[in-house]
Amino acid sequence: MKARKAKEYVFSNLLGMETYCKNHYNEYYSTSNFSCNITQLSKGELQTSSICAPINNVHLEIFKSNQTLLYEEEANQNSIAFCWINNQGIKPSSNTIISGHKMKDLSIAGFNRLNKTGGNTWDIVGANTLLCCMSLKWKILKEKIDEMNAYNAYARIEECIGIDSKSTASYQLKNLFEKHFTKGITTASGFYDLAIATLEDSCEQQNQITERSDSTELIEDLVKLLHEDRPGLPPLTIGEITKYLNSEQESVGQACRSTFNMNILDLIKSIRLEQVKKSYLNPHVPRGLKQFTKQHNALYYGFKNWDSFQRLYFRTFLESPEDTIDKASKMSVLVSDLRRGSMS
Repeated sequence: MKARKAKEYVFSNLLGMETYCKNHYNEYYSTSNFSCNITQLSKGELQTSSICAPINNVHLEIFKSNQTLLYEEEANQNSIAFCWINNQGIKPSSNTIISGHKMKDLSIAGFNRLNKTGGNTWDIVGANTLLCCMSLKWKILKEKIDEMNAYNAYARIEECIGIDSKSTASYQLKNLFEKHFTKGITTASGFYDLAIATLEDSCEQQNQITERSDSTELIEDLVKLLHEDRPGLPPLTIGEITKYLNSEQESVGQACRSTFNMNILDLIKSIRLEQVKKSYLNPHVPRGLKQFTKQHNALYYGFKNWDSFQRLYFRTFLESPEDTIDKASKMSVLVSDLRRGSMS
């Protein structure tokens, strides 16, 4: 059986990327109601690429962006992810965090999003970080875990958010992933077996694990609240956010600074600035109407002074609101087929 072609998707805005993520996920799980939110945390013009090379029952992806991004999605019971960074011989930046686990050379994380039914998960992908992601179907993985009596693997999925693994299985998993993108793998079994072995081996002493904590759950709830859509109502204030979280404002601020290296006001500002930009990019709203309501949209998301908002918008995206509205009618996603071997 011949391996399917890999495709590269290049995005110039995050609304296009969100739409792609939703559509791609729904191809695998047609009954799901998947949603995600992506925010640019650093300043500058955006260019993001995703190379996808799926096989039956496994989704494999290499992701890279020239900007630091915050990714938030609803947890689910359909898929389980394993993510790691490929620094290609360059020391990785320390600001890549997957589901609360600060990523290093040996890190694998992302699998904890499974046991957060009704909740959410979040990632920070550092600028110019090459992120490798493998998504497995939970029903198949669970059946294999039961068949192999791999109880330690099951415990790791339930209890921890990431591991730093020196195990042979983790190296073999990463090598199999790389081999698929260079030569093409046609069967999924190796990915499932090595994922289970990696989780089982994480119980050995040479591996470090990050367990769930009050701090990681506080950040999960904070990120979800900041993206909460309340039709007809303005976004939440900091006071309302801390009240919903049942936490002191200082505690939320400390967790925010520790995780995002920014205070809560700057995080809120980044997320709401991105929300305004997405309203300007909305393909279902006529250009003239977007021009007419551009100041109102900014005001809705808490930017009361239009001149200050325009300066902040340009400093962040290197374009004006009018530029964004003009770009909305143009193609924001470039798709191309890739030859095996050209991705290494």
